[in-house]
Amino acid sequence: MIVAATIAHRGSIREASAVLHLTQPAMSRSLAELERILGVQLFDRGPKGMTVTAAGAPLITHMQLVTSEVGSLLRHADEIVDGERGEVRVGTLLAGTADILPAAVFEVTRRHPGVGVAISEGTPDRLHEDLMSGQVDFVVGRVTPLASMPGVDVEPLFDDDVQVVCTPRHLRSGHRGSLAELVDDAWILPPRDTSLRHQIEAAFIRECSRAPHNVTECVAPVPLRALVLRGEHLAVVPSGIFVDDLDRDALVSLKVEIEGTSVPVGIITRSGGELPASAHRLIEALRHAARTRSEGDA
Repeated sequence: MIVAATIAHRGSIREASAVLHLTQPAMSRSLAELERILGVQLFDRGPKGMTVTAAGAPLITHMQLVTSEVGSLLRHADEIVDGERGEVRVGTLLAGTADILPAAVFEVTRRHPGVGVAISEGTPDRLHEDLMSGQVDFVVGRVTPLASMPGVDVEPLFDDDVQVVCTPRHLRSGHRGSLAELVDDAWILPPRDTSLRHQIEAAFIRECSRAPHNVTECVAPVPLRALVLRGEHLAVVPSGIFVDDLDRDALVSLKVEIEGTSVPVGIITRSGGELPASAHRLIEALRHAARTRSEGDA
């Protein structure tokens, strides 16, 4: 089942074989045997890859759910017996989680020392794959574009804004004008395959018909912070990033609005999936952290 589920997600035997570390002939044989047993052609083979047939679609959906639940069961077998142990695996889209996720993790591990938390960052496509296969229990972050992908449920927590930051010695540190006036500056922006990058570029295009060309792509907090502190770049970051640096004036936030970048941050889970007790504890801690954040912004 995992072979068919992975092919359906990746769209080709070649990409699915790389994910599962199997040869393409072995993948093809496994798929052919599964189709023979089921008596149904699951995929149409075409020059652009594999597409799920109408007859195969409900079977593939069931296989994806079963595969994810088996993966979750294997990882959480101990916790099913003892709810005070286990490991929560969380996927994160950095934007929107810089403040609430650390707070929630600290609270859970303080109250339940036997519970571990593993956090992995990735692109929406990668995190969706990990969620569907049971490699992560849930994802937290900006809900777009994951909310539009199949097999997920979304619980919004709050709306997240972004800000433009730089060092106090940067020539733009006191800027209060339009976004268009900054288009030729050196920028640090999220990667091109993120929804936030698309929203940022759309805001520039609305204001001045073009996007910045002098761009360094970075979303990881440590190198991003180091780059900004060199004093040569402007950076677009979620509102919860670098709060300490802003409080002690190592960085400043420009009075400039990037229209269209405020989107919901939330928790994304597998539709119909069952979560272990430790995951529920972390989700409840995230809800509490989100409420505290919203009360602080009020």
